[in-house]
Amino acid sequence: MERMDVAPGTEIGGYRVLGPLGRGGMGAVYRAVDADGTTVALKLLHPHLGEDPAARERLQREVRTLQRVRHPGVARVLDAEIEAGEAFVVTELVDGEDLGTRVRTRGALTPVELADLAERLRGAVAVVHETGVLHRDLTPGNVMVTERGPVLIDFGIAQDADDLRVTSTGLVMGTPGFVAPEVLEGGEPSEAGDWWSWAALLVLAATGRPPFGGPPLQAVLARARAGEPDLEGLDRRTATALRAALAVDPWRRPAPEHVVAELRLAAQGETEPDAGPEGDDDVTRAVPPPPPPPRDGGTRVLDAGVPATALLATGAAAGPAGADAADPGADDAWDDDGTDAWDDDADPDADLDGDDDAGDGGVLDEETGDAAPLPEPRRRTGTVLALGSVLVALGATRPAVALLVAVGVAVLVRSVGLDVTALHRRRARRGAGRADAARAVGAWPWYLVRSVLGVVPAAVVAASVVVVVGGVGWWLLDTGRWVAVDRAPGEPAGLGQNPAWVTTALLALAVLAGLLMLWFGPLCRATRVGARWTLATVAPGWPGALTASVLGLAAAAVLAVLALTGADVVWWPLPGPPDLG
Repeated sequence: MERMDVAPGTEIGGYRVLGPLGRGGMGAVYRAVDADGTTVALKLLHPHLGEDPAARERLQREVRTLQRVRHPGVARVLDAEIEAGEAFVVTELVDGEDLGTRVRTRGALTPVELADLAERLRGAVAVVHETGVLHRDLTPGNVMVTERGPVLIDFGIAQDADDLRVTSTGLVMGTPGFVAPEVLEGGEPSEAGDWWSWAALLVLAATGRPPFGGPPLQAVLARARAGEPDLEGLDRRTATALRAALAVDPWRRPAPEHVVAELRLAAQGETEPDAGPEGDDDVTRAVPPPPPPPRDGGTRVLDAGVPATALLATGAAAGPAGADAADPGADDAWDDDGTDAWDDDADPDADLDGDDDAGDGGVLDEETGDAAPLPEPRRRTGTVLALGSVLVALGATRPAVALLVAVGVAVLVRSVGLDVTALHRRRARRGAGRADAARAVGAWPWYLVRSVLGVVPAAVVAASVVVVVGGVGWWLLDTGRWVAVDRAPGEPAGLGQNPAWVTTALLALAVLAGLLMLWFGPLCRATRVGARWTLATVAPGWPGALTASVLGLAAAAVLAVLALTGADVVWWPLPGPPDLG
């Protein structure tokens, strides 16, 4: 059995231990000297490493890679014995204090110091990534503040050494508030996750406070997953850049170079962000996304041994904000069209009261004016098309009913979107609370009333389009001015000389035009966002998306068959078209 408590004077692999430096889930770190008298940091790895040969092999491979890294911001790996009875890794001993201690003792960094820290850490992380290694544990304790600048320690090692715990028991190691949301939800570590942790470190350095507040642990996890960092007291440019870098969706996060550039401008006193043509900050280039989370159903828990899925389902994580937690990374064709990162249909006036997003999936903070990213479920394009086909097929024989149902659904899902937006704005200002879910439910009738007003412009436009498309088409067919298809002998008659199915197709086309106006018409972004939240709740993850899509297509097929086999057109509750003779 490998030792974890080593007395001073003990020799391990030719290194003499001087005293302890620290301890973590990976193992224990000691100050030691080599045969030449050089002081080093020796990390004695946890005994569980020996239980997984594959984990040892991966660790050995990464250590060999890191031994070739030469960068002032990266602690050099000097030696390693992974296959030995007592596995250990030796790195240079970095003199200085870790970032957490620096902030606790001296307070937040100045804007210039923050920009310097961001740029130097960015360079160090990028060098590690270029070797094909991930840090996986960017925390305040693993960034040393030295005379030569910040230095990364413990990179590329801790998570690999704990792969056994991830694969066998579903554990996720890490410090709450510095673990990317996709990793909390079971995704694999990635470069995007490292950059998210990098941004969390910058928030700590900029504010002097934990990036997502303090205990309880449930609240920290909920804020991290919702993309709601504590940025109080920061200037607008700095807050906007850091908030964007901590977006829940990896595709929405700007490139780290852009974040550094914004922090440099803020340090120079330029506190107002440069808005693009749609009002978006010029920090929108995305970093590569992580692979989707495994679908093995395993429960992921934090170092404290608490299931993350259970925490996100309680207290601060209750209510609509956690509705899609079961499978945030669903990537099947029925669930996501993969284009949400470049959403160019944003409407800054998407709500009559100005409560909708700020044009880029964000919430406009009433106190600071910052565009805070609103965590949104992924697009459900396949599901929406399948369910929309039901209304189109219904409209072939019941056009008025189909359009009225569509308006009612638009009002309902829009109210959900407005309610969730308000929930996240409250959390951004005050943090998550146990009464959030009850408050959201109690406020829903008010947002339902507002949704009626918000849908009116699109409904008016939709009605006009239906009248034009349906009315003109009906007149052309009924008066014989347009014969779309010659009717075969014995075929059921429709309008004019056309067969009956042409009339059916015209009504379906008119209903489709109306639905498009309700979806993409004036002030409709809140409706689309609300539809995502609603589908994430009633049909979560890829199983729910697939089920809803299959049921929708089946219902549409049944209605289409009825329409094509001669079902009568019923105009109720509206009067039908006049007899044009």
